Amino acid sequence: MDKTKSIRSNTAQASVKSRKQVLKGSMSVWELILIGIGGIIGAGYFLGSGSPIRTAGPSVLLAFVIGGLITMQAVGALNSLSFDHPSEGAFKTYADMYLGRFMGYMQGWTFYLMSILTISSEAVASAIFVKVWLPHIPLWIMSSSFAALVILINAFGVKNFSTVESFMSVIKIAALFGFIVVASIAIFGGQSHEGTTQALDALHNTGFFPHGFSGLAQSMLIVVFAYAGIGVFATAAVHLKHPKYLDIGGLVTVGTLTGLYLLSIAGLLLLLPWNEVNVQTSPFVQALQHVHLNVLADCLNAVILIASFSVMAGSVFSANQILKSLGDNGEAPRFTIKKSPNNPIPYGALITTTIGLAVFISMSYVLPSSIYNLLISSSSFFTFFNYFIILLTFLAWRRQYKDKTISLLAFGQPLSTWLTMGIILFLTVFALFQKEQRLGFYACLVMGGLIIIGYFFSPKRKATRSS
Repeated sequence: MDKTKSIRSNTAQASVKSRKQVLKGSMSVWELILIGIGGIIGAGYFLGSGSPIRTAGPSVLLAFVIGGLITMQAVGALNSLSFDHPSEGAFKTYADMYLGRFMGYMQGWTFYLMSILTISSEAVASAIFVKVWLPHIPLWIMSSSFAALVILINAFGVKNFSTVESFMSVIKIAALFGFIVVASIAIFGGQSHEGTTQALDALHNTGFFPHGFSGLAQSMLIVVFAYAGIGVFATAAVHLKHPKYLDIGGLVTVGTLTGLYLLSIAGLLLLLPWNEVNVQTSPFVQALQHVHLNVLADCLNAVILIASFSVMAGSVFSANQILKSLGDNGEAPRFTIKKSPNNPIPYGALITTTIGLAVFISMSYVLPSSIYNLLISSSSFFTFFNYFIILLTFLAWRRQYKDKTISLLAFGQPLSTWLTMGIILFLTVFALFQKEQRLGFYACLVMGGLIIIGYFFSPKRKATRSS
């Protein structure tokens, strides 16, 4: 009991320090929103959405609504905790406080690995996009180059990160909005087109649930991955100038994402027959090519490349924040918190992240054809795990502090949180019915086992046992 109080007391002191950092923050709420969107829209949507479209058909629209609601509950839980305990190591710190040291350790390391997997998948996807113009350059060379470039950008600090990320987010939002406008003109412009006629025929002939409820459920793993990026939102929130606007940032971020996803997917389904979607390329580029807008397709392919690069930048930022929190807490090697005198970015965490990326990206040399699906499936299962622990932490916090302010995004308490957790467990089981996703699950089990083994050798546990 005394140890638990001591842990919470130390964390509370760190939270006070973090609160002072928040008040001195350099980031506006609009920068936070753009960073949140920039950390989420990437290859997981532009490239990865082809898989759930083929799996669910038109009902993929419902899947994205469900994914938005799940994400909103997770962001609401995080915002509620952040109001009470603003902290740079948001995920790990809160689990540490309310679920115990082991769960905090697991939450921190699984989120870190999820970030590394996301960065690696975006790097591989970026290389796939570039092969459209440079087909002879090996995949692993291009993916390694993109990963190295994003590491360099993160080395310049939060201010430069937010500026670059905000700029890229604007480009991505404009691209999706532009696709929606182009699709609307092509569909409702008054001239019938063979491509749109074929798409409408496919919708009419197959119905909204061509593969039944099981198709919808099996698509959810990748759909939720398209929303996976709230780690950037949570760890960047500590730098807000005005923390009271955190809820507005969360609501606008998730609401904008869901709206853009639904409108763009709807436009895609009206341009391209859903059952002709090629999972090896972006379905949005394919849709524009289907209606013979090849120049716009090339432009969109370039924007998608920027989108993937942007997500990599955000994921490296949040991964380093979590790893630093683990190092500060004695749950990662002390090397991870080392800094240079002239740069606040811990170069130890950045070097560790670089090594992790090198390991995963090297797999694109060994498994060039299947590496992307393996990476996003593994990352998606870690996303489900992190969402579940976030919600469980929120429930533990609410049980202890019933009078505390709850985020507006965490509506319908406590039933909504329990329902969301149940849905996550159900969808995890359903995802195992697909072979590629099942392989990702096995990879997560192996990595999870290594994390658990590492817990017994962590510096903090050794210090506790010796005291």
